[in-house]
Amino acid sequence: MRNYRQGGLTLPELIVSLSVISILSVGSVSGMQGFIQENRMAAEVNQFVTALHLARSEAVKHGLRVVLCPSSDGFNCGDSKEWINGWILFASNDRERDTDERLLQTGSPLSSGIRMSSSNYRKRIVYQPDGASPGTNSSFTFCDNRKRVKPRVICLSNTGRPRLTWTRCDGKPVNCS
Repeated sequence: MRNYRQGGLTLPELIVSLSVISILSVGSVSGMQGFIQENRMAAEVNQFVTALHLARSEAVKHGLRVVLCPSSDGFNCGDSKEWINGWILFASNDRERDTDERLLQTGSPLSSGIRMSSSNYRKRIVYQPDGASPGTNSSFTFCDNRKRVKPRVICLSNTGRPRLTWTRCDGKPVNCS
């Protein structure tokens, strides 16, 4: 008679192995969620900066005023400093979109968990034919409601040029509460 040695795991070894696997998978999932939210934030910020550059270039190219404003319906300007429901971009002389004025671009609502608001309650950004955006300097703050990623701020000067920063435009920390 031969002695055959049985192969396999004992119950305690199986429990320890499964515990280690579950701990490692939980850690990787939470790290992946932060990575996904970071990419969502970057995409939203980049989309808005692109709209600012387009508005400025269209104003200079066509010699017209170009307006960028928040919009919840994709056709008319809203009356809020919150830009989470989207925005519209159009050329106009009176800062209001008329039915005969063509939309140059529309922005979709922000990704889940991301909030965008403007400083000094700026409800419209108007670019003049020289590319300037007169009025007070403004900032647009992007915050993650879950606080997984650092907030970002777009600082818009009177010359119409945007710049990106991770602090307020004056260098102080961002408050997303």
